[in-house]
Amino acid sequence: MKKQQIQQQKQLSAYDRKTTFDIFHMTMEWLEKYIEVAGYYPDWNDRKQIHNNNINRKDVIGNPEKAEKSFSSQLFMFKVTLDDDPPFLRDEVKQEFYRWLNATRIDSNNCPERLKQWLFGVNEILEGRGEKIQQDVENRKQTLNSNSPEYMEQMNKVFANIQGPMQNEGEIRKALEGKTHKDIEIGSKFERGNVEQGEKAFKQIADTVSASHDNSFHFFPQQGQQTDNFQHCTNSEIIQDIRQNPRNWRIDEIIVEFDNFGRTRQEIVLIHQSARLDDYDQRTGKLNLERNAIYQANQFSAEEQAEINRALNISQQQTAQVQQQFYKWRWE
Repeated sequence: MKKQQIQQQKQLSAYDRKTTFDIFHMTMEWLEKYIEVAGYYPDWNDRKQIHNNNINRKDVIGNPEKAEKSFSSQLFMFKVTLDDDPPFLRDEVKQEFYRWLNATRIDSNNCPERLKQWLFGVNEILEGRGEKIQQDVENRKQTLNSNSPEYMEQMNKVFANIQGPMQNEGEIRKALEGKTHKDIEIGSKFERGNVEQGEKAFKQIADTVSASHDNSFHFFPQQGQQTDNFQHCTNSEIIQDIRQNPRNWRIDEIIVEFDNFGRTRQEIVLIHQSARLDDYDQRTGKLNLERNAIYQANQFSAEEQAEINRALNISQQQTAQVQQQFYKWRWE
C-alpha cells in the first residue's frame, strides 16, 4: 500500500493538483452562498471566508432550495474529480476543509440540523466515501422534462457559466506542462482557521448526524420520494401546504431539550398536526427533529418566515414577537 501511494504521488501532475483545489474552492463558494441564502447565521458576513464570492446568479438569491440544488450539483462534480486522486491529496483538501470550518466558527452548538448533514456529506466525499451522492444522483427526481423549453434554458445557463473557466484551462495546462504536484505551491485560502480545532468541531457535528445521514438525508430529491408526510419536503412545498391547509399548522413554543436537573430549553418552531411532540431521545434529552414535522426557524429565510406568517394570518405585531423569540434559547 505504501509503495502504491508513493507511485501515485510521482504520477500526480501539477495541473491535476491545482484542478482539484480549484474545484474544491469553487465548491466551498457554493456552500457559502447556500449558507448565506438560507439565512442560517445573522452574522454570516463576519463568518464567511470567501468575500469575493463570484456566484451572483439571480435565480438562487432568496431561494434556498435552488441554492441547495446548485451546491449539490457542484459537490457531485467535486466528487467525480476526487475519484482518481491519491489519498495524500484528499488529506490535503480535507485539512483545508477543517480550516474553513474553524474559521467560520461553525460548531455542533450553532450548526442547524440541515447544514450538519451537508457538512457530514462533504467530509464523506473527502474521505473517499462518495457512494451516497452517486446513488442519489442515479435516483434523483427529474423536475424538468428533457425535451421541454425550460430544460433547454436551464442547460444553456449551465454551459454559459462554464465557458469562462474552460477558456482559461488550456493556458493553465500549457503553463504547468511537465511539472509534478511538488512543483506547484498552493496556499490556503482559509489561513485564519486551525486544522486541529476544525477537525474537533467536525467530529462533534458528525456524532450527531452519522446515524441518520444515510436514511433521512438526500443530496437531491429522489424518485418515489413522498412529500405528503413532510419528512423530505422543500421549504417551498411546506409553505405551499401552509397556504392550502393553514389549520394543519401552527407556530408554537415547545420544549426541545431537557436535562437531568429538570431544566428545559424551549424554542419557537413551526409544527404540523402530524408531528410527534413526545418523541424525545432519553439519552440526550433532545426532541427528535429528524423525520418529524417540526421545523426550526433557521431552516427558513426571512422572506420565507414572512410568507409563513402571512399564510397563518399572524399580525405584524405577533410577527415581531415571534421573530424576537425564534432564536431565544433559554433554560427554565
